[in-house]
Amino acid sequence: MSKSTSPLPNGQLYPGGGGPRGLQLRVLLLVMLILALSWGLLLRWGPALPFPAPTFNVKEAGAKGDGITDDTRVFLRVLRQAAATGRDTTVIVPPGTYLLALDEPLPLRSGVTLRGLGRPVLKFRAVSGARYGFEAVSIQGRRIRIDGVVIDGGARLTRGIGVHSGSSDVAIVGSTIQDLNQPEDPRHPLSTTVVAGIMIYGDTVDIKILGCTLTEIAAREAAPVARGIMTWGEPGRTIARRVNISGNLISYISPREDADGIYFDQPPGSSPLSDSVISNNIIHHAAKRGIKISAPGVVVKNNRIVNPYSGNNRYLTTPRDALPQDMYAAISVYAGDVTVSGNIIGGSGSYYAAIEADVGAADGIVIENNVIESGVSPPFPDSSGIRLDQIGGFRITGNAINGAETPIRLSDNARRALASGAGTLTDNIAK
Repeated sequence: MSKSTSPLPNGQLYPGGGGPRGLQLRVLLLVMLILALSWGLLLRWGPALPFPAPTFNVKEAGAKGDGITDDTRVFLRVLRQAAATGRDTTVIVPPGTYLLALDEPLPLRSGVTLRGLGRPVLKFRAVSGARYGFEAVSIQGRRIRIDGVVIDGGARLTRGIGVHSGSSDVAIVGSTIQDLNQPEDPRHPLSTTVVAGIMIYGDTVDIKILGCTLTEIAAREAAPVARGIMTWGEPGRTIARRVNISGNLISYISPREDADGIYFDQPPGSSPLSDSVISNNIIHHAAKRGIKISAPGVVVKNNRIVNPYSGNNRYLTTPRDALPQDMYAAISVYAGDVTVSGNIIGGSGSYYAAIEADVGAADGIVIENNVIESGVSPPFPDSSGIRLDQIGGFRITGNAINGAETPIRLSDNARRALASGAGTLTDNIAK
């Protein structure tokens, strides 16, 4: 059988058939194959991001940072431009003091990092008649970071940073939040609001607060409630989950009525365990408590809590009341499934109870390997090292307690749990 032939453009015969069209098709297929292989190699071994993430610099955008010029509009414009890119972006804040007069918080949205160079100060002041006046920075979204800035409320704002509902993968690192207070005018609608350095709202997850300083956070009006860091048990939302609060310095949280360095609020009944950690923080001059836990599923470990008061931690709204112990507690636990481990509690002042637990019928309370020292001599009347009130099941072991009138005080309820085997009390040392 003879081979088929096709005419070539010059009249010659092309062996194999198909003509010039077949040749073009084979060349096109070969080129496509090479391109596909090249793209595959680029995805396999090439850079994860072939184009650099955009970066904004507030001084290049017009901010002065001289502590005199109002830089508000520049910050708002740059932060909104960064969020509008839809990509991970960094907003650089060079050294300086940036005066910010807001009637709304600075918005940090998904993918935006606010990074300070040389610890710049964001000096906030509330505009007269402002709609808000309560929050310096509002975080809402995913993959958001604040790194190396000083947020100074100028005693004109009640909140430093708000991590709002729906946010996740948020980090606040190496920053300072300071000088927050309630409005001086008792008729102001914010005069009774909670003052907080960082407020973490419900339905949030994977929040990190690392290596920060929170100080001079005070409430002064009819409902004087202040927190250094607070997770709020917002109605209808789950409590913040997988929160890591580590390596921070928290101080001067007042007044005595209700001021805590770190507070996990009581969540709605349907909330899962918080699965959060509070570790390696230093807390001093927190007027009522160092740490208060009302959410289940929190580990409190390796913190240093100092009570420096000595008869001078007076009430604000009822100054004539007799002054009992200098602080109510270093650590209060009001929820089950909480572990308090390896903390060092001391200072010159006295506690009602250095560590207390009052959780109703809940169990899973572990208080272990803590060191409790009180500088008061003789021990303050009715003071306790560890105090258990209403409680289901517990394990109290390996604690060293010195300077309390009663090293470990058990309620009748706690004694019944101990007798039934639901409670364990072993290897504690009292001096």
